Amino acid sequence: MRSQRLFSVRMAGFAAALCFGYGFAAPALAQWTPTQPIHVVVPYGAGGTADIIARTMSDHVKERLGKAFIIDNRAGGATQVGTNSVAKANPDGYTILLVANTYLINPSLFKTLPYDSLKDLTPITYAGVTPHAIVVNNNFPAKTLKELLDYARAHPGKINYGSVGIGTSFQLGTEELQKLSGTKMVHVPYKGMGPVLTDVMSGNIQMAFATTPNAAPLVKAGKMRAIAIAGPTRDPQLPDVPTVAEQGYPGFESNSGYLFLAPGATPAAVLDRLNAVFVEVLKLPAVRETLTKQGLEIKATTRAETAAFIAREMKRYHDVVVFSGIKTQ
Repeated sequence: MRSQRLFSVRMAGFAAALCFGYGFAAPALAQWTPTQPIHVVVPYGAGGTADIIARTMSDHVKERLGKAFIIDNRAGGATQVGTNSVAKANPDGYTILLVANTYLINPSLFKTLPYDSLKDLTPITYAGVTPHAIVVNNNFPAKTLKELLDYARAHPGKINYGSVGIGTSFQLGTEELQKLSGTKMVHVPYKGMGPVLTDVMSGNIQMAFATTPNAAPLVKAGKMRAIAIAGPTRDPQLPDVPTVAEQGYPGFESNSGYLFLAPGATPAAVLDRLNAVFVEVLKLPAVRETLTKQGLEIKATTRAETAAFIAREMKRYHDVVVFSGIKTQ
């Protein structure tokens, strides 16, 4: 309980410090103009959603800032390798990070990190989010979320669910649903979403939380069923599938979100300029169309909104990690 209280206090302090200490409400400063290329570190391999976001934005950012927007893929260590490289970089705006929910989860999952998530990094913008779909094997008896959870209550520990690894947002989404519904399912970790969905289709596991772009084509092809969307609204890729909220759990969300961050001591003028450009680019029709096809809902938030989001989501993930007792290997 003491650790939870300390965590909550730290989150509140983080949001307040960002809003006031880093100049969200400060007078306008001279506009920053870069004099060299900007490197955006993506702590994943090429081809994933974060990589696609960065590459889709690249030319448009270059047009507005006058310097190249170079993508640097640095996978490893549950994103710690790439994240640490940015946390330790010069706070001058020339090295930034584009990372998913892993950044929000790692402080609760690992006893120690090579960086301080709140002091060594500061938000630029929350780019967007891809909601998760709950999918099940075609032969599984449940056709609705209620039926799934009723079955889980009647057969505790008999449903195997897959995710792309221990401590990922996919696992934590399932664990949070178990917390809310009083159910118990068994986690089976995989090294990628492809193997997860292959085993859902084959029946080796019964269910999974999956990104809608990965799941929708297989659902439409009749290879598995989607029984719920874990977002605030129905997904246009699966418009007939009701949300978790519609099925009795209001406010529930599980997703893959993507944040732009900079080294913690980056000047406010630099952060403001990057935020303005990134938000403008994310709202361009061509960029929005490309990323929407990837299942991304554009957010493009202010720095203050991003700070509040980080504090809220870190607290939520912390509570789920504590409840589930998830341990890293």
